[in-house]
Amino acid sequence: MYGKMLRVRSRTKIEKSSEDISMRRPFALLVTPAASVLMVTISLAYADSTTLPQRKAGLWELNTTMDEGGSSRDQSMKICIDGDMEKNTVQASLEDHRKACTTYDIKVADGTTTVDADCLFSTRKVISQTKMSGDFQKTFEVKIESTTSGVEGNAQTIVVKRVITQNGKYLGESCGDLKGGEAEGSDGTRMLVQ
Repeated sequence: MYGKMLRVRSRTKIEKSSEDISMRRPFALLVTPAASVLMVTISLAYADSTTLPQRKAGLWELNTTMDEGGSSRDQSMKICIDGDMEKNTVQASLEDHRKACTTYDIKVADGTTTVDADCLFSTRKVISQTKMSGDFQKTFEVKIESTTSGVEGNAQTIVVKRVITQNGKYLGESCGDLKGGEAEGSDGTRMLVQ
């Protein structure tokens, strides 16, 4: 959606019971949008370190809400951020934005960083505005309003309006038993995102 999607690999044993799968599904459904928010935040932080925020390395709690017009989904997770992960993810994301976006304007005013983008990812046009606020050392908020449009296989045009809001809270330097690049959902599902 906003560049190279994070590679997500489950690090938990897959259970065969339908009850277990249905309990884990909400986390899996929101990982990609949450990862998109992370990608935008990371790539912007790297793009211009003098004016854009960069998350502090350590353990973060992320609360994400995604609304696609009538269906709102919430997700909470903890993620371990390390400097190497940030750097590698940023570089890949920036390359994708350079190739895919005709507009990528960054403005800073009144403690808020705003990014307006017009991009083409595969066959989907994504027009978005991202607003970031907070110190990114203890807390932050990222809000992305986007419109994705494209043509489905049956030649039907689709348009999806989406609002993603993510609030981050720094929990400390130690990630406990999470390794750099690992995220853990509120249901205990662990995923590697990088």
